Amino acid sequence: MDQVNGLQETDSRNILIVDDDPDTCDLLDILFRLEGYNTRIVYNGQEAVQSVEAGEPDAVVLDVMMPEMDGWETFRQMRLHSDVPVLFLTAMISGDYAARAFSMGANDYLRKPFQPSELLARIEALLTMSRPKPNSCPPGGGCFGCQGRPTVSVVIPALNEAENLPHVLPYLPMDMIDEVILVDGRSTDDTVLVATDLLPCIKVVMEQKPGKGAALRSGFAVARGDIVVTLDADGSTDPKEIPAFIGALRSGADFVKGTRFVQGAGTLDMPLYRKIGNKALVFAANLLFGARYTDITYGYNATWRCYAPSLALDIDGWAGAIISNIRAISNGLRVVEVASIEQERINGEAKLKAFSAGWAILSAMIRERFKRHDKKAARKIKLSRVQKGVIEEH
Repeated sequence: MDQVNGLQETDSRNILIVDDDPDTCDLLDILFRLEGYNTRIVYNGQEAVQSVEAGEPDAVVLDVMMPEMDGWETFRQMRLHSDVPVLFLTAMISGDYAARAFSMGANDYLRKPFQPSELLARIEALLTMSRPKPNSCPPGGGCFGCQGRPTVSVVIPALNEAENLPHVLPYLPMDMIDEVILVDGRSTDDTVLVATDLLPCIKVVMEQKPGKGAALRSGFAVARGDIVVTLDADGSTDPKEIPAFIGALRSGADFVKGTRFVQGAGTLDMPLYRKIGNKALVFAANLLFGARYTDITYGYNATWRCYAPSLALDIDGWAGAIISNIRAISNGLRVVEVASIEQERINGEAKLKAFSAGWAILSAMIRERFKRHDKKAARKIKLSRVQKGVIEEH
């Protein structure tokens, strides 16, 4: 067998153990090796991230309470590079901590002290679920060549973003993306030419209607992936975070939205008055619709394409993305927020005008609150969930 950085290459049997306690690491090492696994031990989050970035482990057992970089931040950084199965093994009680782990996209959570047989069973289940099935199509029937995983489409609305696309398209994790769709809203610069030069396989859709909502509607209409990720073209949303969104969906979420206001998240492009406005809109959305969002005006989202009827793709303007967040909750989708860091717009001026957009969003919220619930859309969503479950079982 070949040896790579301490892990032997076998058929999906490599376990990375991340814990600052040597005794715990030795115990886990013995336990896994007796069962035929290959192991690597690291005692800090930084080494763990480097190991995952190098593509070494097939599963990770991760502690939470570690110095310098704790388990939460370690996991967030892991998800920037990979959707490797991760089991949190920690002395922290379940309940809120377990809920936090699953909301971040973790695959499993087990409290110390643990039963060895239970840990081994959970690890084997993670490896079995993550192992590709060579003769099966991915959920949803997209089947871009029967890759044994959900197919992924990335939709990027763009308007005069020629200078920004070189900072976005080359950083897409194309090893886990099946198609990239650029929806051009009548750009007057070289947006389309730059996009096709940077990514020859990109699919370009010309949208005549103005507004980000119209662009997203067109993107969803042509997308073939089981999962659709929406990304901004101005460099403010980091494409290297896409694995975190995909990982949360594959772990059971129906709709995943980025948030800039939880641990491990942040924004470099929001002045104080916009933070105040965003906080007010978050409060209004949670109050009016019984949600528990920490962010509402961020457009970095991902969902299973079969749940498109739950989104506000009928709204052409900026409010569409916000109302999509609300409709996801209203229609009973399993919604997860993942930490995201909003970058500064690289070139050009922002097209969103804060005060007019804020008023438009608040007005749309109020209209949505008193709008009659779309029972037909809800039935479509329930049917999609049933169909998706049937496909996954086969």
